[in-house]
Amino acid sequence: MFMRYVPAISLVFFSASQVMAQAHPKSSLCNFGQPVTIAHDGGVVVQKVTLSGKWGSTDAMVYLPDKEIADGAVVFSHSAIHADTGASVDLLPFATTLAHAGAAVIVPQRTLVWLPTSPSENREGAPVICAEHWLIDHTKVFNNGEPTVNEENIVVREGYAYVGPNLCDPKVASDCNVTDPFISEDCSLKHYCLHSGWVPVGETEGGDNTNDILSDGGLKAARWLQRHLKLAPIEVLTPQAPASAS
Repeated sequence: MFMRYVPAISLVFFSASQVMAQAHPKSSLCNFGQPVTIAHDGGVVVQKVTLSGKWGSTDAMVYLPDKEIADGAVVFSHSAIHADTGASVDLLPFATTLAHAGAAVIVPQRTLVWLPTSPSENREGAPVICAEHWLIDHTKVFNNGEPTVNEENIVVREGYAYVGPNLCDPKVASDCNVTDPFISEDCSLKHYCLHSGWVPVGETEGGDNTNDILSDGGLKAARWLQRHLKLAPIEVLTPQAPASAS
C-alpha cells in the first residue's frame, strides 16, 4: 500500500486504490461546525472549525491560501509536540508556512507526546480522519487533488499529504489496527480515499521525523512537501499570525 521515499529524512508515499470514483457519501464519522475566520495573514485566511462525532470533539486551525484553487493540501495530526526530554515545538508556524506557499492546511489542536508511553498513544484516528474529511469537502485542490504523473506513469506531483503517525482505525474498537487518514475508507468510495504523501511524525515503527522537527520546527519537512506538492519556494518558517490580525 505504500513505498518508502527519500530515506534520508524518512518520508513515505501512501497510494490509495485506483478504483474509479463513485458518488461520495457524506462523512458518517464527523460533524463540522461553522468555520470562524480569526485572521488574514498576508494572503492566507486563518480559520477555526470545530470537528465532532461520537468520539468527542476538537477544534482545528485551518489555513487557506487566498485563491480559488490551492496548489496542494496537507492534514496534520497534531498542533504541537512535547518530548520527554523537555523539548517542545509548536507546529502552527510549519502549517502557516505551507499555506503561504500555496497549500490548504488543517491542524487539529492537540499535542503529540514523544516518546509515547503506549502503542496507541498519539494515534487517535477519528479526529485526524475527520480533519481530512473537512479539508476534502471544503477546499479545491489542483487537478482535483489527483496526483500528476509523467510519461512513465510515475507520480511527479502530489495533491494531498499527511503529517503525523499511523492512526488507530476508529472502526476497529478492540485493537489499534493502524491506518493512514487518506486510506482509512472503503476505497470503492474514492472521495475520501486518495493518493497522498506522508511525513511520519510520532511514528515508532519505521522512519520518523519527530526529532528533526523538534530541532528545526519542521523546515526540512516543509521543503520536502513544497517540492512534492509543487508549492512556492520555502526559505524559512513563517510565524503564526496573531488571532487579532485583520
